[in-house]
Amino acid sequence: MRVSILVFIFSAVHATVCTGQSTQSWFEYMLNFPFANSWNVELASTYATVLEQPKWRSLDVQITPEYSISQNFDLMGALYFGETFQNQTISTTEVREMLGTRIHFTPNKRILTRLLIRFEQRNQKDQETDVWSQSTRSRFRAETVIPLNKSTMYAGDKLWYSVVDVEAFVVMDKDVDERFANRLRIRTGLGYRFSYGLRLEVMYTLQRSKNTLDGDFFTSDNIFRFRIKQYLNKSTPPKDRGTGN
Repeated sequence: MRVSILVFIFSAVHATVCTGQSTQSWFEYMLNFPFANSWNVELASTYATVLEQPKWRSLDVQITPEYSISQNFDLMGALYFGETFQNQTISTTEVREMLGTRIHFTPNKRILTRLLIRFEQRNQKDQETDVWSQSTRSRFRAETVIPLNKSTMYAGDKLWYSVVDVEAFVVMDKDVDERFANRLRIRTGLGYRFSYGLRLEVMYTLQRSKNTLDGDFFTSDNIFRFRIKQYLNKSTPPKDRGTGN
């Protein structure tokens, strides 16, 4: 019910302030390697594109080492590299460093609730002019994961679960020039755990973006995301880790 209200408010605001819309598809692969009981390293790659004209597409990869201090707190860092074709004349390269933490409010409950906080340093190069620009931003994502056909998320294989989260982006100095400068995401999806090592997720994201490339105006973006998650090292069970983009 609360999620429905958020989506309704978000849609109503967009109807009055947004001057454009887009439909995007993202294809994501996330490989996780947990070890030593407290560590996990995620290697995630994403191909994203917009379905309308003008075309936009990107390919990125991110490595995220993560350390679990306790059942309630994780620390993480990340290094991101991405190539984006913004339009017919502009292509960009981005290198991003991140530090963050995830706070688990209900780590041993049926419904998992948590808060992911990230601070990012963005370095973007215009490939035509060979000029770099920098920007810093904060990201705050409230997450909920709910098992649907079993008692907990750790109750074995053939598990259906749902994901609901809301993420706000706060630019701390200035925007970099890009077609989709994220501001707010509301996301919901369905996942299936085939076995320890393999999960599939299909997600829908309603996103508010700012187009700083063609002039400062906001867009409402509908994003359909298809994820494959793999986990290695069965001797160290994962704590439902991984951050993605």
